[in-house]
Amino acid sequence: MTHSILHSIALHCTDTLPPSRVGRATRPRLFSDGAVGYHGYGASRATQCGSGASLIRANIPCTAPSFSMRRSDWTPDLTHCDVPLFEGIARAIANDIADGRLMPGDHLPTQRALAKRINLDVTTIARGYAEAARIGLVEARVGSGTFVRGSKHPGNASLRRADLADRSMNQPPDVHDEALLGKMRTSMTTISSLMPQLLRYQPGGGVAQDKAAATDWLSRRGILLDQHSLHITAGAHAAISAVLSTLLCHGGSIACESITYPGLRGIAKTIGRELHGLPTDQHGIDPAALAQAATRNQVRVLYQNPTLRNPTTETVPMHRRVEIVEVARKHGIAIIEDDAYGFLPVNPPPAMAMLAPELTFYVASLAKCLGPGLRIAYLLTPRVMEPEDIVESLRAVSVMASPLTSALVTRWIENGLADAILAAVRAETRARRRLLTQALPSECLDTSEFCFHAWIKPPASLGRHRVVDWTRGYALGAVASDDFCIDIEPPEAFRFCLGGAATFDEAKRAVEALASLLQ
Repeated sequence: MTHSILHSIALHCTDTLPPSRVGRATRPRLFSDGAVGYHGYGASRATQCGSGASLIRANIPCTAPSFSMRRSDWTPDLTHCDVPLFEGIARAIANDIADGRLMPGDHLPTQRALAKRINLDVTTIARGYAEAARIGLVEARVGSGTFVRGSKHPGNASLRRADLADRSMNQPPDVHDEALLGKMRTSMTTISSLMPQLLRYQPGGGVAQDKAAATDWLSRRGILLDQHSLHITAGAHAAISAVLSTLLCHGGSIACESITYPGLRGIAKTIGRELHGLPTDQHGIDPAALAQAATRNQVRVLYQNPTLRNPTTETVPMHRRVEIVEVARKHGIAIIEDDAYGFLPVNPPPAMAMLAPELTFYVASLAKCLGPGLRIAYLLTPRVMEPEDIVESLRAVSVMASPLTSALVTRWIENGLADAILAAVRAETRARRRLLTQALPSECLDTSEFCFHAWIKPPASLGRHRVVDWTRGYALGAVASDDFCIDIEPPEAFRFCLGGAATFDEAKRAVEALASLLQ
């Protein structure tokens, strides 16, 4: 009964619209939960309607929209928003421009009116409009309001959408130095001369020139390839997935820290293997607990992120690395060393791959030291393992690393640009970390030099979920401890990322606001 009534209302509203406005932008949508709404012109969707319920957020206009430039009826579609809400508003503006629901010159609703309509605070709306203005979608006119900007390049909406990065992901600060950016752009032009070769399938594991550059890059970390085979892969996630699916094809389970990289949980679930979180102290996992797990839980693989751990920031010292290696050797446990942050410190401890090359599968991602959009990681596998096995698994997971980005990275390593980008990331990270250490009390903050994330413990009265939700209105992202925990109750803590698309000034404002909230 409710469904039919709502459907009749929706059809009536559509019938009132001029023909030119009827179509995908205004077509009523009847949701499975009894909600009705539009893709544009008035509402993203209604709230759930049960027996006797009424539409309290639909705001469905039952009169034809005005053809004037004022768009007081515009509502962003945040139904499936998976980014901070202010970014979701900017993304909705970009999407509606691309789909023709917003036109150049359209006058957006006032911040206060939109906040009231979709039950958000005015600050979030203001930040959403500001983000849209920053990437060139709208312009604010003093005394008049916010207007959709015109474009001489109608096809560039997708490029603008690409600028709406997910700031909750842990990523290095963007490069802002114009001279360095200019060299990066020039490199893109240079590798374009290799077309169409770079558009073809490449040999499994990478081509010789890319492997030579990778060997050069790994030497900066003290990594030698005497006892390893090298593979160019499509990022650390793909590399770890391929290694685990190869090592555990006949059974066994995975051990890791009880607070660890959240992607590992998804990989373990995909390949159908159990994940066991081990107790830790200030130096890393308890070696005795690893020995017990090897016997009780048939642990065959140990996952380690030993340098600037994600999310807790500490680095496993040399003596504990040796202890872990001794237990792994005794019980025949393979080690996956995820060294994503290992290139950031100037003088990090030796990689575990150099302590136990016969056991260690070493993954050196470029996401944290150069940029996650490259989707390149270098994988070293022990020579005692048949390289064809891992190549087959890599092909099953991702076919191959992108020849385009592989060639770009090789160019950067060969001409020294990779070192310059890494130096810029280090410098900006240290500057942003200083903001944090100066603003927050040390008792609630775990951080390390050259680390662009921090582990923050808010007062119990405030709670991690409340703080994480609050940060969605700012330019820096936070993730609650729940996402990182294996076999333990999540502590009252969250990871705070200082990198990503935020400028230094935006980062400063976010840190200052966080400090004020925590006090």
